[in-house]
Amino acid sequence: MVRIKYICKDSNHSITELKTNNTIFKMFTQSFIKSTVVITSLAFSSMVFAQKTPISVLPSGHLVVGAEVDGKKGNFIFDTGGGINLFLGNFSKKLGPKETYNYLTAFRATGEKMAIPLFKSKEIIFNGKKFKDTWYSTHDMEIKGIDGLISLPMLYDTEFILDYTTNELIFPKEKLTSKKIMDIQLSTNADQSMDITTYVLLNNKYKINVLLDSGSGKDSFWLSERLMQTMDIKKETLQVMEKKSEFNPDLTTKFYIGDIGSISTPFAAVEKPKVAFVEGLIYEGKTSINWLGKKLGFNLKEKKIYILD
Repeated sequence: MVRIKYICKDSNHSITELKTNNTIFKMFTQSFIKSTVVITSLAFSSMVFAQKTPISVLPSGHLVVGAEVDGKKGNFIFDTGGGINLFLGNFSKKLGPKETYNYLTAFRATGEKMAIPLFKSKEIIFNGKKFKDTWYSTHDMEIKGIDGLISLPMLYDTEFILDYTTNELIFPKEKLTSKKIMDIQLSTNADQSMDITTYVLLNNKYKINVLLDSGSGKDSFWLSERLMQTMDIKKETLQVMEKKSEFNPDLTTKFYIGDIGSISTPFAAVEKPKVAFVEGLIYEGKTSINWLGKKLGFNLKEKKIYILD
């Protein structure tokens, strides 16, 4: 499964995620953009190249970090569900004119087919470490204060910690260890993209596989529409929202919004979360990661998340 993530502005909706075949096209409101301007100004500081990188946490729960791409500094959403690094508008143009015959084919959550260009960055400096020859894509749009997304593929060989208590991203000097360990699964495409999933329980009964997506903000829970029948949930009891495709106005996706009893792992649980049952969702589910723990360690190569709080 291939997953990349575009960010698009939509003044009529709050953050709305319309996923590809592992692709999410996010609609950011003007209010989100205004928040970004204020907070991301703090993200790129003299501490960026230390082993501990400060993270700016937006009111939406999105994580903003600093990085240097081919000598150009920028502020990026750190996105465990992004699939591939994505650089926007003017920032991508700073990297110099490029032509490519390489591309990645992906599908939105509703099955809408997209093909996006592929390039390689020579060097990314992120949290004091250099990453060579990393695949990325571009999109011609601007979000003030945000230069794109930093995603997981380049971190395959690097353990990292997301600490929500200190708002830091950390490359630990010692190997991660904990008594609380979650297994994760990897989805890749020719080593160009990478996503992570895990198994959770719904209502302490239904075991499903969900995409883990820091790029969805905080307390975000999406479930496949198919699960409504499994869980004996009637559509007429839920709030219905319809969203037209920005690329094909003839396509409309329905979101059925309501509460379920719980969503849980062996180490974390959310009671009565508000969820969206998404028509045609290509996953069994997708969630944010903030609810899993206040301090999370990731080892992608060994397919583990360590709960460190």
